[in-house]
Parts: sequence; C-alpha cells; structure tokens
Amino acid sequence: MRIALIADLHGNFPAVQALEKDLLARSVDEIWCLGDIVGKGPSSPATFDWAMSNCSIILRGNWDEGVGKRLFSRNDAFYYEQLGAARMERLLELPLEHHAVLSGRRLRLMHGRPVMPVLQATHEPESELLWLFKPDFDTVGYADIHRPGLRSLNEGRLLFSIGSVGNNLGGLPMVSYALMQCSSGAAPAPFELSYICLPYDRQQAVRDAENAPRLHKREAYIREVETGIYSRKPPLSKGKSAE
Repeated sequence: MRIALIADLHGNFPAVQALEKDLLARSVDEIWCLGDIVGKGPSSPATFDWAMSNCSIILRGNWDEGVGKRLFSRNDAFYYEQLGAARMERLLELPLEHHAVLSGRRLRLMHGRPVMPVLQATHEPESELLWLFKPDFDTVGYADIHRPGLRSLNEGRLLFSIGSVGNNLGGLPMVSYALMQCSSGAAPAPFELSYICLPYDRQQAVRDAENAPRLHKREAYIREVETGIYSRKPPLSKGKSAE
C-alpha cells in the first residue's frame, strides 16, 4: 500500500497542482492530509476544495482551527470571506488525529498544534518528545514545522515530520511531502518512508499573492515562497519553527 502524507497546503494552489501531477505519476493508493489546508496564501478555497475531493483523511491543523473559529478576525477576514460559511464549518469538523496499525507498527498522525500545546521539532531532547508516543504508539508523524525530518528514538520508536506542500521552509522553497509504503495490519512487515521534494511554479504563486492586496502579511508570504525562509514573527515554539 502506497500512502502519500501531505500537509500545510496553505492556500498555495500552484504548489498543489504540482503535487497532484506527481501523485498521479506515482499511482498512490491513498492521500492522507495532516492539516492546514487553508490560510497564509491567497487561494484557500481552491486548496480546501482540492483536499476535500482527493484526500481520504484530512486532519485539523492550527490554521484550520484558527480560521474556522474566527480567532483572528482583524487579520483573517480575507480568508473568512473567501471560504464562506459552509467551508468554515467543515474545518471545525475535521478530526485532530488519525491512528492506524500498519506493517505491525502502531501509528499516530496529527498536524502538530493544536494537539501539541507548544510546537516541537524532531531534534529536541528525547525526554521532551516521549509524551507523543503515549499510551502505546511506536511511530508518530506530524506536520506544522514546515520542514521534513526523521528521527529514531529508543525502544524502536520512530518520529517524523513531513514538510509542507505550499509553504516549505528551511531554505527549501519546494513542494515537500512523504510517501509511506506499508502493509495494513499487525503482522510485522517492511515499513518504508521516503521524502519527495518537487519544484513548482513559484512565480505564479507570487503573482497570485500580488493580486490579493487584502492578504494579511502578504509580503512575508511572498518572501517565504521565493526563499523558503520564515518571514513572520516566530510563534511560541520550543523548536523556533514555522507557524
């Protein structure tokens, strides 16, 4: 079974179009989205609708929750008006986590925040990451930090982050996602995780933002698209990673 793990589409439709083309070429069996399908970029309705039409699992990210609850009414009215009431309600119906048993591994998937009270990176001290595996998971995957990462921990634990489709950071302004090859069920079997980085039409993504003058922090978003360098005020985060 070949499962694409994607996240953080963030209203960047040119990036999603490149992703879609690559997924079709790889003939994946399912697409699981780990959240943040809206916000930051100018095309949230398009990325929302694509995710709803193509993903068998969609989790709720911090931006999905923030937009859905209208937490930042002064800044994010642009998104509220774009999405409309029905999409806004649907954002809040998305689950926070997905659990599965694959190739004998007990898998926990989340976006990051809001499940994580404070965003954590894969390189932090192991003692600070062990709570993610409770009560009995041995494999944890998440998004939110907008950078791919993979780390093995004691007692056979595996922790990974999958990067971002529409807002990848760390100086890598490309589409980033993970491909998981595994078998369903508790029987031990090979478990393969690979990372894919794709170029996309970043110039079109910039033009889309330039044509949306009411987009909050538009210049910061454009700089991130162009450079992959985080350009907003850092959020509360142990790992000092992206929002």
